[in-house]
Amino acid sequence: MDEKPYRVYVCGNLHCQANGKDHILRALEDAIWQFGLDAKVEVRVSGCQNQCDFAPNLKIWPGPHQYSQLTPEKVRRIAAEHLRDDQPVAELLQRLQD
Repeated sequence: MDEKPYRVYVCGNLHCQANGKDHILRALEDAIWQFGLDAKVEVRVSGCQNQCDFAPNLKIWPGPHQYSQLTPEKVRRIAAEHLRDDQPVAELLQRLQD
């Protein structure tokens, strides 16, 4: 099986779960279907991404590109621009904390 170009890890830890992880995941899956990205994007739920103060979070590889404080609208934009058009959404990127 070929590896897909993008891997998206949606944080499934407690803070992200409490702050809308399920809505984010649903919006991401809907956008992937809408834009026909099934062959290009693999989605997984991950453990903690150490960005709990900015929940909910997702990380896109290759990168890493960290997106935080997500809403379904932001996720649709990330899917369109980053995953479909290969252009990370600079103003939505979270600066990773060491």
